Amino acid sequence: MFLHLLTSPQKQSFLDLAQRLSMIDAEQDGSELNKLEDLKRRLTIPEGPNMATVAGDLDVSAFDSHRSRSVAMMELLGLAYSDDFLDDAESEMISDIAVAFGFTQDELNKMAEWAMSSLELTRRGEIMMNA
Repeated sequence: MFLHLLTSPQKQSFLDLAQRLSMIDAEQDGSELNKLEDLKRRLTIPEGPNMATVAGDLDVSAFDSHRSRSVAMMELLGLAYSDDFLDDAESEMISDIAVAFGFTQDELNKMAEWAMSSLELTRRGEIMMNA
């Protein structure tokens, strides 16, 4: 929803984080894969994920403002919750990113609530469009 607010380097870094998050759990659910593909389309960058970065140390240095960190965190939470289940590995990675971004637990909880609400509204919209 807010990916257009990111700069090109931030979009690339976000894509790398999203790819890492989608690979962290053993379950490759169709809804999570669909959400990842949707995110890739909305990023409007020609490159795919940098697999060396995906597999490397967590790097959030491209996100140099509270706004860009918030956009990335909310969109990553949307990806994580897209299959209606946050497994332990995803939860740990989300926590690691939140700490790296400097978010409090309260801020993370509010963003998670927003992500879940956003997913529910999207699903309801899809039902209305397909009725």
